Amino acid sequence: MIDRDLLSELQLVLIEPPDGGDTWPSGIWTRDEVLDAVNAGVRALVRDTHLVVTRVEVPVLAGATSIALPADWLATAYLVWRSVTGARNPLGPVDGFEGDLALPGWETHPGLPLGYVDLDAATLTLRLVPTPAESGTLEILYIQRPQEATAIAPGVQLPLADEFVSGVKYAALGWLLRKVGRLLDVERADYCDRRYQLTQTAAAIILGGWA
Repeated sequence: MIDRDLLSELQLVLIEPPDGGDTWPSGIWTRDEVLDAVNAGVRALVRDTHLVVTRVEVPVLAGATSIALPADWLATAYLVWRSVTGARNPLGPVDGFEGDLALPGWETHPGLPLGYVDLDAATLTLRLVPTPAESGTLEILYIQRPQEATAIAPGVQLPLADEFVSGVKYAALGWLLRKVGRLLDVERADYCDRRYQLTQTAAAIILGGWA
């Protein structure tokens, strides 16, 4: 589906004249607000469901205390530490507190990485727990930040299969209907959240199969 079609659907639901999202005569929402809601819906769906996963390898030096993530990183899916001998060790997410409890002194006593911290560090960086004693390679599976909807040129496709566009629609509606104003409608927004969750469930089934 092209983004202008989706924006027209949003206009119909919100009782605005459908014109591909160009104008919002009620004045309750602006075009930029609606585009932000659509883009947030796309990001949420790919982050929550791992619809598209990108792989990259990052060389890491011994003693490295900060590792740069790709510029288009949105969320981490899976990490593996590969030593110079080729041995691979899966890494789990931890925070600084968990690291201190499990491995006291992990920041100053290098060893074989067992986990990673990406919430306590600067944006687009992570740190291995413990600090690597030897050089190696970090294999990263991550969720790439999707291309944003523009609604400027006709024919621009959303970066999702049509099966998942309804999830973006309801995620955006949930956000828009919670804006404080004349059309604030928490009940309808909650319904939209439930419809978004249905798309999440459908995506999990499509990606993982029936259990």
